[in-house]
Amino acid sequence: MALDVLAYVLAGGKGTRLAPLTRDRGKPAVPIGSIHRVIDFPLSNLYNSAIRKVAVLTQYEFFSTHEHIKHGWDRRFGIGRKEFITTVSAMQREKEDGWFEGTADAVMKNDRFIQENKELDLVNIIGGDHIYFMDYSQMNDFHMDNSADLTISAIPVKRELAAGNYGVLVVDKKGQLIGWEEKPENPTPMPGNEEYCLASMGNYAFNPKQLLVEFAIDRNKEQAISKEQVLENPNKYTSHDFGFDIIPSMLREEKRIFVYNLHDNIIPGMTEEERGYWRDIGTLDQTFQANMEIRDTESPINMYNDEWEPFTHIESHRHSKIISTANNRGSLINSTIAPGVIISGADINCSVLGYETRINEKSFLDHAVMLGYTQVGKNVKIKNAIVDRKVIIPDGETIGYDLEKDLARGFTISEGGITVVPRNYKF
Repeated sequence: MALDVLAYVLAGGKGTRLAPLTRDRGKPAVPIGSIHRVIDFPLSNLYNSAIRKVAVLTQYEFFSTHEHIKHGWDRRFGIGRKEFITTVSAMQREKEDGWFEGTADAVMKNDRFIQENKELDLVNIIGGDHIYFMDYSQMNDFHMDNSADLTISAIPVKRELAAGNYGVLVVDKKGQLIGWEEKPENPTPMPGNEEYCLASMGNYAFNPKQLLVEFAIDRNKEQAISKEQVLENPNKYTSHDFGFDIIPSMLREEKRIFVYNLHDNIIPGMTEEERGYWRDIGTLDQTFQANMEIRDTESPINMYNDEWEPFTHIESHRHSKIISTANNRGSLINSTIAPGVIISGADINCSVLGYETRINEKSFLDHAVMLGYTQVGKNVKIKNAIVDRKVIIPDGETIGYDLEKDLARGFTISEGGITVVPRNYKF
């Protein structure tokens, strides 16, 4: 029997650590893998999981996210009571309708979707800014089988990687949550494996009635001025966040909370090597690495799975070309390109080329991520770099070869040494 499911996609993240890529767009709208946006991954998962009631909640620089969904997703999900996708942005109006104060606050201010769907079996809350494939219906079946009030999806992560970076779930041998650690320095290991812990993916399945009860409890608390205030008196103060407030509150109330392991999730057409793939793109280095994994000839994520297709809005329908010139034949090795790309007598190695990228003769790109609509002149060299949209790179320029020079020109250098050229940069 098919479940009646409503999903909220949390797509309001500012993505401060992704600047300058998030200067003019929200984190979920960052281009990835030549033709996609980050938000395409959770939306594709929802569609392929046959979940067709979706509210996308946005806040920071929401225009590009809204436009992408309007052009690429509205018709796919449909418009109506039984199937829909809608975008809702925070509005700076009266105090009660102001900006979202936390992840739970975003859903609380839009709980009318739950109130208006009285026969819902469960509510999914999905993060809008991670790269992975997952059949949410399997997590939802797990949730129903356990008669859970809440189910949290998790990924096994090495403890040293999780320390200080992820919310960690402490479970018993049956998979029931017994503790929550907010970015701990010494994460509790998962049962049976001392090297790994269970990191929260930020995806939830809630019993709808229980979720509304938790919202009522949270609304009756005072807005905290700091997380320390919440820790000192969680029954009085809240930051309106699922991980920091709602889940710990449910733990104190001894609600039935279970943890679903992504490694148990098997989508159609998936190989054993692809199981459990999940990437946070919270930093420039993580975004660069995700692009490199997508374009890799032995990619850990299968973008060619006919049974679990990653959908998107195709921005260009022009053919791509590789043109040989009198001075150079041109080549494309271990790379991925979007429609409208023209490589004219240039050599491209291990790179990702977004829509309408034009590269002229004797230029060389090596491990470059071009987000699109950029013109690269002759004899240009680019390596270990992300170039945002609408940049015109003059003849003879180099990017990624002299980091001090790049920094002096106003480019951002990531911790891993990746050069990032901002959108509309003028040389």
